[in-house]
Amino acid sequence: MEMRIQIIAITASAGLMLWVLHLIRQRILRAEYGIIWLAGTAALVIVSIWRGLLDRIANLVGVYYAPAVLLLVGIFFGILGFLHMTVALSRLADQQKKLAQELALLQENLNRHGSDTPGA
Repeated sequence: MEMRIQIIAITASAGLMLWVLHLIRQRILRAEYGIIWLAGTAALVIVSIWRGLLDRIANLVGVYYAPAVLLLVGIFFGILGFLHMTVALSRLADQQKKLAQELALLQENLNRHGSDTPGA
């Protein structure tokens, strides 16, 4: 990797990591979701700094064009992110259903007892 490209890669990946940390600190991004982003940006920083690592990983995996490994890593972290979001959405859907059922029970209870009060 050319030195100029390496400096750009290090700067961009470190900048992304700092931005994710900023989003977590400002409570815009929850820490539980930020962990996946931090892991991904840390991997980018490591691969950007350590020139030979990308070639070693490519040889280990059997990929002949080493930069394609970056795409593979990106897809892997994307799939992890989608899986995590799907689990979170499923949990929220279950909670929403439970809350709707509890609200219906409370309204029914209120309607029953509300009609028994004098002057209502």
